[in-house]
Amino acid sequence: MSATGKKKAGLEFLLRIAVSMTLIGYVFHKAGFGQIWGTIKNTNLNYLLLSIAITPVLVFISAWKWQVILKAFKINTTIWRCFWLYVVGYFFNTILPTNVGGDVVRAYALGKSTEKPAETFSSVFVERTTGLSVLLLMAIIAFGVALRQLRSLWLTAGLVICVIGYALVLLAILHPKILRWISLQIKLTAAQRVFTKLFKFQKATLSLRNNHGAFLFAVINSLIFYVLACLNVYVSALAFNASIAFTDALIITPIVMVITMIPISIGGIGLAESAYFVVFSRMGVPGAAGLSVALLLRAKALVAGMIGGLYYGTLGIHVKSEIISDKITYHIDENDVKGDIKYFSSFEDIMRQRKSALKKYQDIQIGSYSIFTLIKFELITLFCGYLPGILGYFSRALLFPTLFKKVGRGTIFGRSLSLQHSGKITIGQKCVIDEFCRLSAQGNAESEIVLGNEVLLGRGTVLGTRDGRIEVGDFCNVGGNCRLGTTSEIRIGKHVLLAANCYVGGAQHNYDRTDVPIMRQGYNNRGGVFIEDDVWLGTAVKVLDGVTIGTGSVIGAGSVVTRDIPPYSVAMGVPAKVKRTRKDFLRLDDEAA
Repeated sequence: MSATGKKKAGLEFLLRIAVSMTLIGYVFHKAGFGQIWGTIKNTNLNYLLLSIAITPVLVFISAWKWQVILKAFKINTTIWRCFWLYVVGYFFNTILPTNVGGDVVRAYALGKSTEKPAETFSSVFVERTTGLSVLLLMAIIAFGVALRQLRSLWLTAGLVICVIGYALVLLAILHPKILRWISLQIKLTAAQRVFTKLFKFQKATLSLRNNHGAFLFAVINSLIFYVLACLNVYVSALAFNASIAFTDALIITPIVMVITMIPISIGGIGLAESAYFVVFSRMGVPGAAGLSVALLLRAKALVAGMIGGLYYGTLGIHVKSEIISDKITYHIDENDVKGDIKYFSSFEDIMRQRKSALKKYQDIQIGSYSIFTLIKFELITLFCGYLPGILGYFSRALLFPTLFKKVGRGTIFGRSLSLQHSGKITIGQKCVIDEFCRLSAQGNAESEIVLGNEVLLGRGTVLGTRDGRIEVGDFCNVGGNCRLGTTSEIRIGKHVLLAANCYVGGAQHNYDRTDVPIMRQGYNNRGGVFIEDDVWLGTAVKVLDGVTIGTGSVIGAGSVVTRDIPPYSVAMGVPAKVKRTRKDFLRLDDEAA
């Protein structure tokens, strides 16, 4: 954003603060502090507790609607995941200028995990649109029913503004020609980037227009939600001993909810309080009761937001860098190669990115920006990672499994292990990870290490993957100082024995250009390494990428395997060649031992 843009945004923010403060001061002055305190002091505790209990029910109903719409977009997720992301939305709606903030964050969080951002944002739009349609219809009906009591210039103007704004947004999204025409009128580069994303969003939204079942459910769900929202206001009013009927709440609630959507204050602060005060007063209920209801609703949203903030801390989403701008920029040293280059080392790629030292560390070590995950990792590795003796043995057995995706019973962890992105690592039952081993699953969400049951990793062994997968089957024994590394896949079957100092996998560097250093030309994969069941690799065997070693084979010490080995073969040499077949090999008595 340019300096002028930042200045305008700052001025707009200050104006919204001024509006919120002015409205709050005005409504408190009109209601009278004494009357407000008297209303709050005589609160009915039973109705207050019932009002508090309604809040999670409202969130659950909204989450249910979102989940059904997501399924229509072929995005499967649990209703509780939707529920907690909704609570995160409460957190952002209490600190951002408009209610759009929470929707953006929850859509981004789910879009990031499902890798379907356009569809996820469209699901939020459809969810909000159906809800807003029902709300506006209820508000218009309520305004017509109570026109005599609610006749007010600013209430009428607010309702009209919301209806017109809603209609214009809906028209632009549902009619591709209109959005295309708008994009042609605005030539700014930044605006065109926004329109590119809007077109994807529009396409995903329109793909759902023939799914009548999802739309019907969303409308019915929205109707239930807003009836419960009216019940929420009704019960909250009863908590302050207001003489109000449920039919009054059906009139008051939708009108106030529409008015508070106007983005002229900070998070609706002041606007909601003023609207409740005015509407309650015009319905013949003391304005202090209406203001008290608004304050109770605000307090419940604040508590929900605090809970959502705690959960948000576990998600690892950095809003400023990932939502507002998802482009990663790099610092290139003066003497290094310029232009479009590829870093083979993930460490080098991360260290050159323009981000804080803490986030670079989290990228390398944790694989998440979650503060909770960082603190847990640091404390457990600090106090247990290097602890010798029986105390270290039991403390690691107890606490280390919490660092991984999954760990089976009876697994033993040696001291001084190096773990990177351990949340992508699964370990089976009764495994032994010896001292000084390194397990690293760096890279994208597809990176993974899976160890079966009763796998032994010898001292100093390294398993590392970057945007790839390593799988070691049950009952395998990987000797000391072995290295398994891949950018694609390594799959090892059951009962496989790797003697010490073996090397498996690895990508091949590109070297066809002479104007760019080899280390900057990237790499290519040859399909990964597949070692089938009951294979024995002798000491210091090297197995290159793109090789399959058949079941029951034996590879002699020091061999370099560059091509596939048939099942039950005995191979050796550089490059390894098949010398005999185990099925035809007859061991003579005088050759024993």
